Amino acid sequence: MKAGMIRMLLVCFVMLTFTGCTQQREEVQPLAIGTSGVADQSKADEAKRLLLTMEEVLEVKGVNVDQNIYLAPRVKHFERFNLERIRKEASDKVKGKYPEAKVHVSTDQKLFMELGKLEGQLKNRTISKGRLKKRVKELEEMMKG
Repeated sequence: MKAGMIRMLLVCFVMLTFTGCTQQREEVQPLAIGTSGVADQSKADEAKRLLLTMEEVLEVKGVNVDQNIYLAPRVKHFERFNLERIRKEASDKVKGKYPEAKVHVSTDQKLFMELGKLEGQLKNRTISKGRLKKRVKELEEMMKG
């Protein structure tokens, strides 16, 4: 009887351990701005969808101005040790789709938030094209620094 009880507890423990460790990846949809904003954002929208196909990426913010595409993916916590590889892979993926574009990728959380704000302003049409260009130049400087 005691051996049966121990065996039952062991089976329950193993089952709970395996079911607790499996994670289901939620399907995250990026904010699609398209042509409804101040500037056509279809390149940025497609680039965000491309980056979301990467296993390490949880969410992506991004905008494009002229031939520049600015992206900030948010990666899984344990993947933070591979940020350089993730940035390069993300950049190569987007350059494969848009070879004529200059792609800027940053995994910095501040840039993620700033690009999110820009996305919202574009969607709500609360930013002018001139102000958008000025803001992305500021963000580009932050990406370099």
